[in-house]
Amino acid sequence: MTIVHPLRSIRARCTAAISLLVLVVLVMLDTAVLSIRRSLSAGATTGLLRGHNLELLLTGFGLVLTAGAATWWAVGRVLRPVRAIRTHIDKITANDLGRRLPVPPGDDEIAELARAANHTFARLEEAIAQQRGFAAMASHELRNPIAGLRAELEDALEHPEDPGPGHSLRTALTTVDRLDTIVADLLAQARLDDAGIAAPHELIDLTELLIQETARMNKTIHGIPVRLRVEGELWVFGSRIQLIRALTNLLGNARRHAVSAVGLTLTTAGDQAVIAVTDDGPGIPLADRQRVFERFTRLEDARRLDAGGSGLGLAITRDIAHSHGGSLNLEDSAVGARFVLRIPQLGTSRLTPAGPIAEPYTDEGLPALQ
Repeated sequence: MTIVHPLRSIRARCTAAISLLVLVVLVMLDTAVLSIRRSLSAGATTGLLRGHNLELLLTGFGLVLTAGAATWWAVGRVLRPVRAIRTHIDKITANDLGRRLPVPPGDDEIAELARAANHTFARLEEAIAQQRGFAAMASHELRNPIAGLRAELEDALEHPEDPGPGHSLRTALTTVDRLDTIVADLLAQARLDDAGIAAPHELIDLTELLIQETARMNKTIHGIPVRLRVEGELWVFGSRIQLIRALTNLLGNARRHAVSAVGLTLTTAGDQAVIAVTDDGPGIPLADRQRVFERFTRLEDARRLDAGGSGLGLAITRDIAHSHGGSLNLEDSAVGARFVLRIPQLGTSRLTPAGPIAEPYTDEGLPALQ
């Protein structure tokens, strides 16, 4: 419970201020009246003057008391909703964020404060719900591969007479690879969710970055080649590591679903750099176009083509786009899927960097290519 010092409360201060104001007005009025009365009553008796002074003093004292009492009552009524708001705030806990503050009638400042506080509590409730859901889904995703790994190891121990543990070890290694992918994606998602951790930003030649990543992708032995088309030289201000992760996620996703071709284009649209990744695979149904960006969402085709995925790749990529003041959408395509990443060009970025300038670029920390 919050304890307010009597002399520090708004009610007491308003009452004291109004009473003092009335007293000052009365003193000034008394001074003026007394000066006039002295000039007009040179022949008046001393007793009569004293009677008038006493009457004026009593009248002024009564006015001060009346003004103070009226102010105390009026301010008390005005602040009654504030006391109710404070009482409700004291009852709100992390496990009871569904409570809302009472909004007084009208559109005054107190009502606006109550509505703003309710809006803040609603956002806080949603954020905590998302955090709890994220933790629950992460636990579920980690539990399955851990259980599979345990089963393989137990099978190897229970059958030592088998000629070789190669099969069990290979299966266990595959499970460990999946665990590594999930943990890396969970860490990347946690860093993006933490507004206090700002990734280092730098000037980036986006054209050169796409050329480098396309060459890196095409060096892998297995995988459909990526065909790149760029439109001039484009510069952005952002995190090189995050943008590379976004490109790797999009291109890796396209290569898993493509039949024979993956396209990567860089163009401009107004003040934005537009990166489009296309494939000639089966595409994504219209009903699932928003769901694929949700955390831990994996469609049936994705599970069939890549059993080791985490279901976080597209969610991470969209968060990276948002952190750079851009967007990521799944747009219409005649064949396959078309993911479009938009980022403000240099000089038009809506992002105010909160982190330090990046160190010289290295390959350390990049997601490994399969």
